[in-house]
Order: sequence, then structure tokens, then C-alpha cells
Amino acid sequence: MNLHDGIHRPFSIALLCVCLPFLLRGQDTRYIPEVKGTFIENSYYCVDYDSAHKQPSWVYYMLTKAHISGSASRSSSFKDCKQGSVASASTKDYTRSGYDRGHLCPAADMKISKEAMSETFQMWNISPQNPSLNRGRWADLEATVRGYLEDETDTLFIVTGPVFIADMGSIGNNRVTVPSLFYKVVFNPKRGGIGFLLPNRKLDTPLSSWQVSIDLVEAITGIDFFPQLPDAQENEIEAQVSWWE
Repeated sequence: MNLHDGIHRPFSIALLCVCLPFLLRGQDTRYIPEVKGTFIENSYYCVDYDSAHKQPSWVYYMLTKAHISGSASRSSSFKDCKQGSVASASTKDYTRSGYDRGHLCPAADMKISKEAMSETFQMWNISPQNPSLNRGRWADLEATVRGYLEDETDTLFIVTGPVFIADMGSIGNNRVTVPSLFYKVVFNPKRGGIGFLLPNRKLDTPLSSWQVSIDLVEAITGIDFFPQLPDAQENEIEAQVSWWE
């Protein structure tokens, strides 16, 4: 059936209205966490932006094999952002600060298109990371999560962000808060869920040392992840400490 045939079928129109936003945005927004700050929606990820700390409290996106097997080359052009009266931190806030411009949605997860790659370099997606973490265990974590995609039918729903408990001061003219921890939670409808909490410093211990339940990440951040799931399923998934490895 082509689109014009479907115009005369109410059910088809209703289904199109539900599915078309996902197709247009290049993402699946079914499992967005609760929003407490300013909601920023890009084509390939969404952000709950915390103006007080000048960075996201979470970045949400989906990940498939298509996202990581594309041919888009890595950009190096970080971009300051503004939505209405809400402005991101400046790239200059990080200059000579001792901290990396740490991607929360990784560039390597968005090879699907030039647009997707470019979006990861928006300052909406950036948080101050210790260079040894960003280029060490955090990079290991990002690669590990990509490895959870076993085949073309797999879809992961990922939320990543900073933790400001016992933060480590601020950087730049905009006083960007330096987080004490970073978290990542992953939901696979076929496998369940898993969480990670990593201190914002050099880590020599194995990544498995920092693997936790989503429940624990929720308790520390105060964020309700995947609230759209039925309560029984959500409780089971968020109590997991490991899944298939």
C-alpha cells in the first residue's frame, strides 16, 4: 500500500501519525526519562538541560547497528547552542581548564549520518570529564555498550549524564560544574537493563567494578528512567546488576 492509498483508511492515518515523528527525528522517543530542566530535542538525541550546572542532567538516544556502522567521519567542531533564553556553556569554558569536552552521546555512536555526527558536537551534549577517564574507562564503557548490539534486530535505549553530589568545583566564565561521577543506563527490550557509575577521575580497576543496577543510579541522581514501562517490568529491569555477559 502506498501513502496515497492509506489516506482513505483512518487506521493507517492514525498509525502514520504515531510512527512518522520517530522516522523524521531518526530516533525512538518512547522511553524518555522524566524532564526536570529544559527539554532539548535534536534529530538523533534528546537532552534535559540543567541551566544551573551548564550541562545536561541526561542525554537520551537509541542505538542500533545502523548508527555505528555508517560512514560519517568524526567532526571536531564543537558548537555553542541556544534555545530561547537558555544558552549552553561555551566551548571556551573548557579551554585550558584541565578537563575534556566529554561527549555524553558519543560521536562513535552516531556514524549513521553527517547530521547525526555533527549533533554530538553541540555543547548541549558536553560535560567536563577528566581526560584520563574520558580517554580511558569511559571510552571502554562506550565501546562495551556498542558491543551489546548483537545483530541488526537489536535496539538499545541509552541515558547518560553527570552526577553533581560532592561536585569538584567549576570551570570557565559560565561556571560549568565539574561532576563527581558519570552514569550510563542501558535498556534492551530483549535483555533487560544495566547501569554504570564511574568517578570522574583516572580509573585502573576493571569496568565491571563500576557496574550497578539502574535502581542505584536512580537513587543517586533522583531521575526516573524508563517510566513508560509497566511497573512490574520496570521494577524487574531496574533491579538487575548484570545481564548476559
